[in-house]
Amino acid sequence: MMKKASHRSSASGTEPADGPGGQPRRPRILLFGSQITTGGAQRVLLDQAGWFHDRGYPVQAVFYYDKDGLADDWRARYPFPISVLSAYRQRDLLRNALGLLKAMSRLGQLIRSFRPDVLESFTHDANLLGMITAGAAGVPVRIATHHGQFARLGRAVKALHRWTVNSRLTTACVCVSERARAQALAEGIRAEKITVIANGVRPVERDSLARERTRAALGVGPGETLILTVGRLVPEKAQEALIDAVGLLGDGGSDVKAMIAGEGPCRAALRERIAAQGLTDRCVLLGNRNDVGALLNAADIFVLSSRTEGMPLALMEAMSLGLPAIGSDLEGIRALVGSGGGRLVPSGDAAELSRALTALLADPGAAAEMGRRGADRIRNEFSLDASLRKYAALFTAYLK
Repeated sequence: MMKKASHRSSASGTEPADGPGGQPRRPRILLFGSQITTGGAQRVLLDQAGWFHDRGYPVQAVFYYDKDGLADDWRARYPFPISVLSAYRQRDLLRNALGLLKAMSRLGQLIRSFRPDVLESFTHDANLLGMITAGAAGVPVRIATHHGQFARLGRAVKALHRWTVNSRLTTACVCVSERARAQALAEGIRAEKITVIANGVRPVERDSLARERTRAALGVGPGETLILTVGRLVPEKAQEALIDAVGLLGDGGSDVKAMIAGEGPCRAALRERIAAQGLTDRCVLLGNRNDVGALLNAADIFVLSSRTEGMPLALMEAMSLGLPAIGSDLEGIRALVGSGGGRLVPSGDAAELSRALTALLADPGAAAEMGRRGADRIRNEFSLDASLRKYAALFTAYLK
């Protein structure tokens, strides 16, 4: 059992003051995710790690397993340590059970070596493994997070997650939106455990050279409109609605190309849907990309047709650049779009999505004004710095 670290409040009341020479000591932070992949929760984790690292906090990122084989690339790209605990194989219960025990053991060893003051976990699976292991290892502050509902979790897992978050194993649960808070309450998470901190992003800056090069590489002509969506190819993201909407544009969409960046289990079904509608020259699956900023610069319209969302980073980044955006009428998306910063359509309604696209294509001036309003909203209200200052204050409050 690791001894609980000793903390003293600084004169400013914002950080523990037990560093060399009486200087405030930055809390040591371990950020734990379930899998290395291109999802939104992973982006939040990496953005947090980078922000804390840049400000002198000792920080490590740890993942249960490397789903998409990106660990080496991430280690080369990011300045903080990134560890992978184990492996996971579909439909291999015995190996996965042994891998889970190995992961818990390795996480415990890493905690004893790194001695974090705070462990924050991302998504339900990571909350379970992270809170239980960190609690047993004596990590002083243990923060679970809730990024949205996970429909595929079994009843037993949901019950265990509810018990874990409500128990003394978990110090607090951060929800990334009011919608995520409502979902957490519906799952049985106690209200006094919950704090809402909205996600934030670094604004994407305009880059005319990146736009020109990326459009050329993607085969998008000067007179063509590029519609972009970014997200894992999973049922919750409902990219099929965008494919169907492009098909419904008919001849009015002859100069329109829709591109879907991301990877996941729905790839084959989406590819078949594109082929069945004869849209192979107008709808393209890009796979995993590490140049999302360049893709956004290349795009003219951003679409997010999800069935469920917490606080979607991809939409926030697109809006920060000034792209006119169309999203599903969900609370998390609605909170970002606000008044005039984008257009909302019923989730999964390809006909309404197609009509919204037609309206934007027909009125470039209105589309540009929508983009300007969206950029102002994201840059003023949803910056990464503002969001992570709230996390830092939360950690400090529990360490006093």
